[in-house]
Amino acid sequence: MKIEMNAKSIILCSLFGIFGVQTQVGAQDKKEGNIQNDDIILEKERKIVLQPQISRNFEPLSEIENTQKGRKMKYEFFDRRWETANKTILTTSVIGPRTGDELVSSFGPKFMNLVKIGAGNFGHTTLNGHFGFNPKETQFHGLYINHDANRRGPIGGGNSGRNENEAKAYSKTFTGNYLLDGQISFRRIGNHYYGRDERIFDGGGTIRDFDINYNKFNYSGSISNAKKDAKFDYIASSGLTYLSTNYNTREWIWDSQIQSILHVNDNLSAYLVGEMNMSENTFGQTNRRELYRIKPSFLYKNNRISVTAGINLANEKDKLLGLNKTRLFPIVKLDVKPTDFIHVFVGLGGETYFNSLNQFAAENNWMAQQVNLRNTVQTSNIYGGIKGSNERNLDFEMKVSYSEFSDLAFYVPASDSTRFDIKYAGGDKKVQVLNLSGQINYQTFDKVLSILKYDYNQYTNIDFAEGNAVSKPLLSLSFTNSITFKDRIIVSPDLFYVGGLYGLQAKTGKSIKMDDIIDLNLKVNYLITKKFNASVSANNLLGKEYQRYLNYATQGLNYTVGVAYSF
Repeated sequence: MKIEMNAKSIILCSLFGIFGVQTQVGAQDKKEGNIQNDDIILEKERKIVLQPQISRNFEPLSEIENTQKGRKMKYEFFDRRWETANKTILTTSVIGPRTGDELVSSFGPKFMNLVKIGAGNFGHTTLNGHFGFNPKETQFHGLYINHDANRRGPIGGGNSGRNENEAKAYSKTFTGNYLLDGQISFRRIGNHYYGRDERIFDGGGTIRDFDINYNKFNYSGSISNAKKDAKFDYIASSGLTYLSTNYNTREWIWDSQIQSILHVNDNLSAYLVGEMNMSENTFGQTNRRELYRIKPSFLYKNNRISVTAGINLANEKDKLLGLNKTRLFPIVKLDVKPTDFIHVFVGLGGETYFNSLNQFAAENNWMAQQVNLRNTVQTSNIYGGIKGSNERNLDFEMKVSYSEFSDLAFYVPASDSTRFDIKYAGGDKKVQVLNLSGQINYQTFDKVLSILKYDYNQYTNIDFAEGNAVSKPLLSLSFTNSITFKDRIIVSPDLFYVGGLYGLQAKTGKSIKMDDIIDLNLKVNYLITKKFNASVSANNLLGKEYQRYLNYATQGLNYTVGVAYSF
């Protein structure tokens, strides 16, 4: 592994950091034998709570939390890693696509069901529903449905409309020794390739023959140890995803993972993580792709220091590319706790990331029918930072990392400039990425909660588009807030900024600088009773039809009024 670092590239900047405001769904909240993905820290709790939590992702119809119970911050730090190419693309409830999750009333087991409806301009309609069946302390079954659509869009009326529909059934069961979790879902997303000259719509022109619909079927399940204080803990999961489009594009992915830990003594633990990704896609011709990873490691810790050391062994196969390659990466991390409230950490690693149409289409709904797929390899990664908390109302993280990549993915125009393909950078000369990221979380008297997130990426050695990182922002910033008045009204002003965006012109192959994005939003929820609340959401208050992807303008000022009922 070869790593080249310029002195000027190692610039330590002040960042802000938090993690853990969002409560994990279901059994991952308070589960005996809970295994986290990053450091695989097992936290033992006395009681398993199977009730899922409400998610803020479903804007604008988010239900008001019961503030009389107090909204305590959850301090749960972990190392944020460059998971896949999508981590460099901002995906928020405003700018990016939303994903479905179970919904349930936040007022406890008395109100296990929830229905939300809403309507707004651009022909916006929403319907969310969650229905729990026979909830018990050891068992919970639920059905979730979601409809979110705009009959009209920013260009050509209905020619740029969109719709999203989803249905999901799931079950969580605690047997005393094991926790079983499973779900099955179907999701359909419909869009139009409307990224073209607006004059095409003059005189009643239509592009309805250029629809793109994604149909996604998913099944997943997991089993985990639930015994308290067990020396050996584990969680094993497996899932199948099948994605199809109206252009006869097909992709199925079978992924499985097992995470395990053996507590040798109070200071020493052994970890073993195994992962498998198998996929077959039909983009004109059929291709089989596979990725296998195994990560054994050891952790030593005491009151002031923890050291992790291990290896990451990855094997990837690609039938059409004739590829069968194995790579070995080190896993090294040192975490020092100079005080009770501060951690200083440094680490070294590398990874092979599995890329798929399912992933790319979730970020960019206007993909071409034949997409170039290959995996991204992070050949090296050096990082360090500081994180801490006063354990009352403030926590933060500051981090700097330097990575080198081969086959780093970028969205570029396909032969039809209204559709996107993937172009990869980093062959013999690796793409170098300097990342500065941070988050800060601050809460005041259970009434005001503010979250600031910052992410900066500097790219070097991109061999096209004049060296510009097309489709990936240089800087992403979000500032979200929740202010509670008299335990009945929650006002949520949010600000999103994306800067340094470039697109690629299909005809010339030249990059084009895109306008920075400033997206200001305001949401107000009013709790009328414990069962009934109303909400108003106004997004993109500045009314700018900005472009996150070249030629695809977004809606200007848009608003939605909704009501929610829990029972």
